Amino acid sequence: MVCKLKEGESMCSHVQKMQRDVERLEKINVNFDKALTIDMILNYSPSSYDQFILTYNLNIIETTLIELKNLLQTNEAGKKKSHFNSVAGASIMAIQKYKGKK
Repeated sequence: MVCKLKEGESMCSHVQKMQRDVERLEKINVNFDKALTIDMILNYSPSSYDQFILTYNLNIIETTLIELKNLLQTNEAGKKKSHFNSVAGASIMAIQKYKGKK
């Protein structure tokens, strides 16, 4: 049931998979507390989510799986945008340095 998410894979897909696994177990009368499910999802996240997990644990009192998924989607979108901006910025800096060496 539990699997460690690899770097670069979608956290939202991971949440959905874990949610399906928990629902399957609940069908055979293995009940999970929602907080335990959220803890399992966060604990099996890659290290690139450490800052998100820290912030989540410091600020969030109680969320549902859907709310967690939405938070993770927002976080992923921010990471992609941040990565794009840093790559674009690095490319622009490299181009400016190259132009200056003529």
